[in-house]
Amino acid sequence: MVRVLARAASMMLPALGLACSPTRPPAVEPPPAVSSAPSPAEDPSPPVMPRAPVSTAGCPFRWTPHEIGASVLRLPAAYAGRFMNPLYDVACACVRPGEHVYMVARIVPERGTIEAVTADRNDLTTRADPSIDACFAAVLGATTFEPFEVGSDVVCPEEPPPTKGPPFFRPPRPANCTARGQQTSKIIYPLVVDRRGEAPSSSAEGS
Repeated sequence: MVRVLARAASMMLPALGLACSPTRPPAVEPPPAVSSAPSPAEDPSPPVMPRAPVSTAGCPFRWTPHEIGASVLRLPAAYAGRFMNPLYDVACACVRPGEHVYMVARIVPERGTIEAVTADRNDLTTRADPSIDACFAAVLGATTFEPFEVGSDVVCPEEPPPTKGPPFFRPPRPANCTARGQQTSKIIYPLVVDRRGEAPSSSAEGS
C-alpha cells in the first residue's frame, strides 16, 4: 500500500511541473522590478527657503567705532569698521525682532570679503538656522569692503637672485611662504545678536 502511494505521487509530480530533470534547469523567477521612485523614508529633504532681508532702517544695532584686538592682533577703529558695519547691517536685515542668534563671521581683510553663518549655543533656544544662513549669504555675497593688510608673523626671506648653474645653496624658506602681496589672513569673529527685547513688527514679513 505504501509502495502504490509512492508510485502515484511520482507520477503526479511531472504533471504538476515540480519534478527536477537533469536536462532542464529549474525555472528561476526574475527579481521584481526596482522602482525608481524613492521610498517615503528616502524622500529628499525640501530645499531651504531663505528668508528675505528687510530694511535696516530703524534697527537699533549700530556699531560704535572702537579698536578691536586680541592677544596678537590690534585693529584701529577705522579698519575694524570696514567689516563690522556690514556685519551689523546683515544682522539687522536677516535677524528678526524677538530672535536670539549666534553668528560666526569669517573675514579676509586682504580680499575685502566677509561671510557669516549661524551656529548652535549651549542654550536650547539658540540654534543654527539654514534660512538665516541663506539670508546672510544673499546679503554678504554682494558685499565687499576696502581691503587692508593685516600682516604675518611668518618671516619670508627674499628670493635669491637667479644664478647660473645648479643652486648649490639656498637659504631655508618656510613652507607656507607665499609671494609678497599674496598673503591673506582670516579673522573669525563671533557675534551674539539678541533681539528678544524688541516687539515683532510688520518689517518681519517674509520670514
